[in-house]
Amino acid sequence: WLMPSKDKVSLIPAKAREELRAYVARIASMYRDVHFHSFEHASHVTMSAQKLINKVVLRDAAEYTSSTRQKDEEEKKSGDSKGKNDTADLFFSTYGISADPLAQFAVVFAALVHDVDHTGVPNVQLIKEKPDLGAKYKDISVAENNSIKCAWSELMQPEFANLRKCIFETNEDETRFRQLLINVVIATDIADRERRAGERVRWEKAFAGDSNWEDEWKSLSEMELSTVDISLKATVVLEQIVLASDVAHTMQHWLTYVKWNERLYKEMWAAYENGRAENDPTENWYKGEIGFFDGYIIPLATKLKDCGVFGSAGDEYLGNALRNKAEWIEKGKLIVEEFEAKIKRKSISERSGSTRSLISSVDDS
Repeated sequence: WLMPSKDKVSLIPAKAREELRAYVARIASMYRDVHFHSFEHASHVTMSAQKLINKVVLRDAAEYTSSTRQKDEEEKKSGDSKGKNDTADLFFSTYGISADPLAQFAVVFAALVHDVDHTGVPNVQLIKEKPDLGAKYKDISVAENNSIKCAWSELMQPEFANLRKCIFETNEDETRFRQLLINVVIATDIADRERRAGERVRWEKAFAGDSNWEDEWKSLSEMELSTVDISLKATVVLEQIVLASDVAHTMQHWLTYVKWNERLYKEMWAAYENGRAENDPTENWYKGEIGFFDGYIIPLATKLKDCGVFGSAGDEYLGNALRNKAEWIEKGKLIVEEFEAKIKRKSISERSGSTRSLISSVDDS
């Protein structure tokens, strides 16, 4: 599991730990030197994903177990207890994720590798620049599929045999791990409207009208519980973890949000300056961010809160998103002006330096 436990870390064989470090270093070397979709971004997403996974597994133990134990005591006194214990409480209240270490690791692994080999442009431009790559993946989630291919190909190298054995011991586990990796990495292609529509349908199917889920499963006997299918709920929650982690900066401290917002602006400006994008990102950056908060970030943060498995993190993420949007509305126009001024000063300075170097080389000749 991904709990912060020395005992669990010690269960990983030394050779596998060495290979894990080597694999992370290999993946880091495969990230390109771009402003936003870099290994630093992958590291930030990975830490955010692990935080949310730990929230699911630990379930804010103090507040959760105290409330459930109180209910259990009341049930025992009234004679209504159906023999369920804290393990069942944790399992069903987290849709089985708390008891699924393979899924937990798959999410964090996916966060680490989800933007490997990203070129700093969106899929629509990547397809223009690399039509063969686009054709390979039928022009669908091309960057995401390429990242999966790169990460999986490296994991299959002979030097990571002990690491693979530690992650999945059976062919069934390997197949499931790979499918989980594909599902959650592809989910990060938020520009794909068809995929996003499918994600919304799955959410509605899994959670619509499910406000009394705890009362529902707690009313069942152990025999009845064994027939409950929670796989769809688990799948949807795992998707939400990666989606939220990929844009976690928007739901964290204001300064963190501005830092990563500027990096994304720089990446899109670089694409524009180098003829890899048609539009200057400055033109719609202020209004675009407000639309992004309203149309994507706040609904996503609301889902984190509503699905009920993240404890206080659900309220924290939603609260930060709302505060960041409000502060962006107030300060965003000036911030965009600063972004533009800084990047143009740097551009002028670099061109001046290149001119001086050219003149110097001519004089020397």
